[in-house]
Amino acid sequence: MDERIGSYQRARRKFAIIVYLVTGLWLVLAIAQWLIVSLFSVIGDVFRDYEWISVIFFGLAIVLVMFFIFFEQARFIPGLNWVLTIVIVEFAIIGLFALVARSQWPDMFMWFIVCILLLFLFILVGAVIPHDLTLDVVIIFVIAFVFLIASIFMLMLYVLTTAPYSFIMFQHIVSLIMLLFVMYHAQTITGGRFAEMRINDYLLATIILFYDFIIIYLLTFYVQTKFQIASDVLDSTLTSTDDDTMNTSTAKSPEVRIQN
Repeated sequence: MDERIGSYQRARRKFAIIVYLVTGLWLVLAIAQWLIVSLFSVIGDVFRDYEWISVIFFGLAIVLVMFFIFFEQARFIPGLNWVLTIVIVEFAIIGLFALVARSQWPDMFMWFIVCILLLFLFILVGAVIPHDLTLDVVIIFVIAFVFLIASIFMLMLYVLTTAPYSFIMFQHIVSLIMLLFVMYHAQTITGGRFAEMRINDYLLATIILFYDFIIIYLLTFYVQTKFQIASDVLDSTLTSTDDDTMNTSTAKSPEVRIQN
C-alpha cells in the first residue's frame, strides 16, 4: 500500500513539473513573438491596420479550446494532441498581436512580468495552503458570480462615463476572479485534493494555465496604453543619461583661447 502511494506521489510530482515547464515554454514563445510585433513597426502596422486578423485567430483559438476540452479522445492521440495544443497556443498569441502593436514594448514587457509573478505566486499559494478549494466549487462559483456582477457594473460605468477608475476597478475584480481559479487549478494539478486532474492530461492543464494568464494579461492593456508607466520611466532615464553625457563631454573639452 505504501509503495503504491509512493508511486502515485512520484507520478503526480512528475505530472506537475511537466505542466509547469510546458506552460513556461508557451509563455516564452508568447513574449518572444509579442516583442517582435512591438519592436518591428513593419509587422506591428499590419495588425494595427487589420485588427480583424487577430480577432479571427483568437476566435479560432477559443473554438479549438472547446473542441480540445469536450472531445476527450483528441487529447490522447499521440502527435495530434501536441499539434492541437501548439495551434491553440499559437492562435491565442497571434490573437493578441493587434493589442501588442498598440502598446509600447517597455509597458508590454513590464506587465508581462507582473502577470507572470502573480500567476506564479497564486499557483504557489494554491499548492501549499491546507484548505481544499476543490471541495468548495459551488462557493467559488458563487463568489465569482458576485464579482462578475460588480465587474459588469464597473465596465458599463466606464463605457458611459469614461471614468478611468471604473475600468481599473473592473480589471482588478476580474483579475481576482481569475487568480482564485488559478489557485483552484493549481490544486487540481498538484493533487492530493478531492478533485484532481489525471496525470496523463498534462496538455489540457498547460492550456488551462496559459489561458488563465492570457485573461489576466489582456486586462492590463488599458493601463499599458493609457498610462505608459514603464515607457515614461525609460524615456526619462535615457534623457537624463544623455544630458549627463553631454555635460561630461562639455566639461572635458579643452578651452580654446584666442590670442591677439
